[in-house]
Amino acid sequence: MSKIIGIDLGTTFSAIAQLDDLGNPEVLSSIDTNRKITASAVFIKDKNVIVGDKSLEGLKTSPFNVIMETKRQMENDTFYSVKKGEWIEKDDSEEGDYSPAQISSFILSKLKTYSPDIKKAVITVPALFAEKARVATLDAAKMAGIEVIELINEPTAAACYYASLPTVEKVTGKVLVFDLGGGTFDVTLCEVKGPKVEVITSRGDKWLGGKDFDSEILNLIAEKYKKNTNSEIDLINKKNVYLDIAEQVKRALSVRKNQSEVIDGPKGPIKIEITREEFNEKIQTHLEKLKMLMEEVLDSASIKPEDVAHTLLVGGSTRIPIISETIESIMKKPPLKGVNVDEAVAAGAAIYAGIKSKKSLNQAQKKAIADVKLQDVSNFYMGTLVSNEDPVLNRRVTENLIVIERDSPLPAKHTVAVATIHDDQQELECSVTQSEGRENNQEFVNLIHQNILKLPDKKPKGRLIDVTYEYDTSGKIHCSFVDQTTKTKYEVSLRPESAEDLKKQREAVEHITIE
Repeated sequence: MSKIIGIDLGTTFSAIAQLDDLGNPEVLSSIDTNRKITASAVFIKDKNVIVGDKSLEGLKTSPFNVIMETKRQMENDTFYSVKKGEWIEKDDSEEGDYSPAQISSFILSKLKTYSPDIKKAVITVPALFAEKARVATLDAAKMAGIEVIELINEPTAAACYYASLPTVEKVTGKVLVFDLGGGTFDVTLCEVKGPKVEVITSRGDKWLGGKDFDSEILNLIAEKYKKNTNSEIDLINKKNVYLDIAEQVKRALSVRKNQSEVIDGPKGPIKIEITREEFNEKIQTHLEKLKMLMEEVLDSASIKPEDVAHTLLVGGSTRIPIISETIESIMKKPPLKGVNVDEAVAAGAAIYAGIKSKKSLNQAQKKAIADVKLQDVSNFYMGTLVSNEDPVLNRRVTENLIVIERDSPLPAKHTVAVATIHDDQQELECSVTQSEGRENNQEFVNLIHQNILKLPDKKPKGRLIDVTYEYDTSGKIHCSFVDQTTKTKYEVSLRPESAEDLKKQREAVEHITIE
């Protein structure tokens, strides 16, 4: 029988987990390094691909061939150019360039080798991953030969893991999941009642994570090298090399107050020291953003910090001392520690995979997760574009009408009525939008689908059209636009497969050897 596993596909590191015979989540070790986390880095040369820690060795000799931080590109129409050593627009790409989905598929293919008979999986994504990024994740899984049972938000998976621990009585009530990974940040408020987890609300930043801290350390290194030698290090051709050093400095500063590294530049190698105090000062802007998002979550739920029982840490970047200090400054109590922050998301995904596939479990596994329940919410506003009269401008303007509110418990279903604006109107534009804010202006929303509903007969303006959205836990949305008079309708289930494009991407990588 094929195994159903949980996968944390991360910006910096990835992990894969499954339920053991007793129903406990276990994170699987790499067959190469025996480590439970794998670097989300890919080295590509010709048709050979190396994934994981070993790929980073290429930074010294062929830095353009090493691809990192792919997750940050998942919602972009970009390809990685090995020739140029950078992400470029899709229209500028050529044969031998790789899409984010293709590169992510290499990482997933590598993870598959950690355990035999892996065919199906639950894969985690940041809470604020937009539809395009979720589709790209699904495409990556397809190319890796993995059937995705469901996508689950990373902080929700982590909360599921915390709630399943034997010490569950210590984690109860309202809890804040603080998930700071390599490339993304999510902060999620949950209600934990024993093994039951109800998500209340989430906020986050898709461009805030440990890699941004690395960049700040790199800036410090560059400044100090110039100050000492009056010359500049090569941040074009050797940027990834220096970023790797910066990451090592960051890790060292998590356990000591200063760290020295030998930096090789145009004036030769020199020893540079970075102190924790310098680092903390350099990342102040990022810390303020973290605090702002935490406060947004509390304000959105109309609760005070003292109403939150615990703050749960997720993600390797939470090991940085100033992060815990920042959390404590807002929450008035230190965060809960003692859990491996690198493994919590993958472990939670494994539990959820078990919940979604109970038929494949043995009795002990079923018993272990029998009482675990998750209630997630919509992390976006889902709407449709309508034409309204603007009394100020004295003309019609296109506005975004919200159909499903953000933070609606999933699955959600809601109907709004829209009206035609012309006599004898023959067609209605059916649009579906997604936004993080409650935006009216069409310029600030993502248009994720658009089509036309043909209206069969002529009617005066004002005929009513019911717009119904159904939104499930995996982020799939079913939309219907129904004419109340004739019952003529247009329906669409979103999470479309970019079939032709995906086929081309598959063909481009099907003969590649992955190590």
